[in-house]
Amino acid sequence: MLRNVCIVAKQEFRSLLKNWITVICIIALVVAPIFVYSPIQSNSMWKEAFAAYQCNNGLVMIAIMIIPIIAISIYYKDEVSEMPVLVFSQPINGKAYAAGKFLGAYSYCLLFGVIENLVWMFMPLYFKQMPYSPLPFLKYFIIYSVPSFLAALAFTYFLEVFFSIKPLTIFLPMFLFMSLAGEKANKYGVIISSTYTSSLYAGNPLSQKDINYILANRIFILTLSVVFIILAILKFSPKKLMDRR
Repeated sequence: MLRNVCIVAKQEFRSLLKNWITVICIIALVVAPIFVYSPIQSNSMWKEAFAAYQCNNGLVMIAIMIIPIIAISIYYKDEVSEMPVLVFSQPINGKAYAAGKFLGAYSYCLLFGVIENLVWMFMPLYFKQMPYSPLPFLKYFIIYSVPSFLAALAFTYFLEVFFSIKPLTIFLPMFLFMSLAGEKANKYGVIISSTYTSSLYAGNPLSQKDINYILANRIFILTLSVVFIILAILKFSPKKLMDRR
C-alpha cells in the first residue's frame, strides 16, 4: 500500500507543478513576501532569528489563502479528465489514492516554503553582506511552516472530501484561520502571534513562557491535522469521485 501511496503522491506532485496554480504560488509565496515585509522592503538588515521567523510567518499568512485553492484543484483535475479511470484500473485502492493525493499536495506546498526560505537566507547579499545562517531558517521552517501548512491543507482536504462544495472549501478555512490569528489565536491558531516572538527583533532568545506557548500550539494543530487527514482518507470514496465526473 505504501508503494501505491508514493506512486499517487508523485503523480499528484507533478500534476500540480504543471497546473496554473503554480504561477499563483510563485507570485504569492515566493515573490510577494519580499516586497510586502522583508529586509529588502524595509531597506535594513534584520537579526537572523527575526528574519527567519518573519519569513515563515509571512509564508503561513499567505498560504492560508492559497492552500484552499490547491485543495480544490486536487480533485478538480480528476473530475474533468480520465485520470481516475486509468488509476482505478490498476491495483490501487481508494484509501491509498486519497493518502497519495494528500501527500503529493503537501509536498507541493512545502516546496514553495523551502524556496522562500532559501531566498530569504540570501537577502543579505543585497546589502553586500554574508548570507544568513541556514540553521534559524531550518528551525522556524520545521517549527512554524511545516505544521501550519499541514493543518491548513488537512482541514481544507477534509472539507473537500466530505462535502465537495468548492466555495465552502475556499472561504471557510480562510475565515477560520484569519479569525484565529493574532492575540486571539491562543493555542488554536495556525499563525503564531507576534506577541510571543517580539524578543526576536532585538536578537534576544524566546522566553520559556513563549516557548511553552509555541510548543502547546504546535502539538495541538498537529494532533488536529492527523485527525482530519485520517477522517478524510477513511471517508474518501472512488465511486463518489467517479459519479462527480
